[in-house]
Amino acid sequence: MKRFKKMLSVMLAVAMTLAMSVTAFAADTDSDPSPAPTQPAGVSHIYEIYQIFTGDYADGVLSNIKWGKNGTGKEGDKVAEDVLDALEAVTDNTSDTAQLAVIQQYAELESTPIRTGSETTYTGLTPGYYLVKDQDGSLSGQNVSYTLYVVQVVNDTLTFTPKADIPTPDKKIVESDNRVSTNEASIGDEVNYEITGTMPTTIGDYKTYFYKFTDTLSKGLTYKENSIKVTVNDVDVTNYFYKGVGTYSETNGTEIEVSILDVKALSLLTDPAVGEITENTKVVLTYTATLNENAVIAGEGNPNDVKLTYSNDPNNSGNGSTAPPENPNKPNPEHPTGESPKVEVVTYTTELTILKTNEEGAFLPGVEFTLSGNGVNIVLVTEETFVEAADGAYWKLKDGTYTTTAPTVADDETDNTADYDSTETKYTKTTSVVAKGNGQTETNVVGTVQADGTVTFKGLGAGEYTITETKTLPGYNTIDPITFTLTFDASKTPMFASNNDKVNVGTDNMLDTSIENKKGSLLPSTGGIGTTIFYIVGAVLVIGAAILLVTKKRMSKEA
Repeated sequence: MKRFKKMLSVMLAVAMTLAMSVTAFAADTDSDPSPAPTQPAGVSHIYEIYQIFTGDYADGVLSNIKWGKNGTGKEGDKVAEDVLDALEAVTDNTSDTAQLAVIQQYAELESTPIRTGSETTYTGLTPGYYLVKDQDGSLSGQNVSYTLYVVQVVNDTLTFTPKADIPTPDKKIVESDNRVSTNEASIGDEVNYEITGTMPTTIGDYKTYFYKFTDTLSKGLTYKENSIKVTVNDVDVTNYFYKGVGTYSETNGTEIEVSILDVKALSLLTDPAVGEITENTKVVLTYTATLNENAVIAGEGNPNDVKLTYSNDPNNSGNGSTAPPENPNKPNPEHPTGESPKVEVVTYTTELTILKTNEEGAFLPGVEFTLSGNGVNIVLVTEETFVEAADGAYWKLKDGTYTTTAPTVADDETDNTADYDSTETKYTKTTSVVAKGNGQTETNVVGTVQADGTVTFKGLGAGEYTITETKTLPGYNTIDPITFTLTFDASKTPMFASNNDKVNVGTDNMLDTSIENKKGSLLPSTGGIGTTIFYIVGAVLVIGAAILLVTKKRMSKEA
């Protein structure tokens, strides 16, 4: 009996340690003051209570130990000494997983639990030794993790603290030394992303830990090939992660998967030496994308989001890795996983619309503007274009222009076919968006005012710009260039701002300006003899010549 009391005193000490700490078999709170990991609010657990042993409970000691309803022995039978010996060897200095490995041998978890519920306190129990676990398959959705099994010696009340924690991802856009959630860019600009994933505080309870980033680029962003890099504990481990890049789609964008079957196996690497994977370990993923011609202009911007998939059941995490990971194929975890909510960052771009009129407000199509500056990269410009069409009304000339005059081959004098690119192909005139620019840091882009009096330059980011009228209609004066600086501040509405009153920014984050062309002046002439005198002199000479001619004829007749 004394031996039973001694062994059960050890069990009680272990159990009391559980009750005062984060979880079963955790270190004493005096030596580990860190806050207990907790399941995120809103997660609904279904706990199962299993009775391994029963006995007499008095003064913190369980005696006369018998098998319980969920023990591996026959209920009510006395527990054999070899079982008690094995349990006696478990102390509070033994790791959580090692303790549970011993204790689970004597729990029949395939049997029906004595209690099931979502509470963390249960009363009216028979004194004994109990195991608490989440019901298998009961957790789904985001931010969920199964608790490590909890074991306690109790009198009639069981109260426990679940030991469950989850990793989280964070995503930022990197601009120089700044990391932001919202930025601006011109079409053609590169955007650099940094994703940081944490480890759960319970990482030590897992033998194998699956880790996967799923990153989604919207249609306005194009992944830059071979730009993925992964570091763990500041060590480059890119080669040990699977890197899957999906096919770009104008509907769904691009999905990127970066994953590893067992992130804890990285601790087995010696070259490079990653070190131990702990709750303080960070997995950092970086890559680059380019803002492309399908970018959303202003509006909701061009989002990019990431979610994290991770092992979430420390009681069912395999046997652990015995060798460092190799450059892997796409991993398929065999153990339960959870998923984080998505974390999103957004890149904005904008457009400039120029309205061109005369003093009477009439549109002036055909005027040409050039936009230049360090914010110009690739710009989308709406222009009239000609498309081949069997019923078209235009023909293309060899000089690149188009005409509605059909080629004529009636005879040598009227044959003009040599002027045509083709005498068979017809074209129709349409309006389309044309990508212009050379993809450099600074460039010039030309646009022509359309029939509605506007020309629009799409895909602009922050920078310094100049609008120059490079083609003016006959009879009108060319405007002076307009220079303005476009800035971006995500905390303001609108986010874009112009320092020139001539260029307005609406609440929709789009730019517009109205430019009026004035007609040339008919200037008065002074100091010259004018043209009237020439008309008078000419008339006098004509009349005089007529009189002289008549006079000569009369004289001839008289002679």
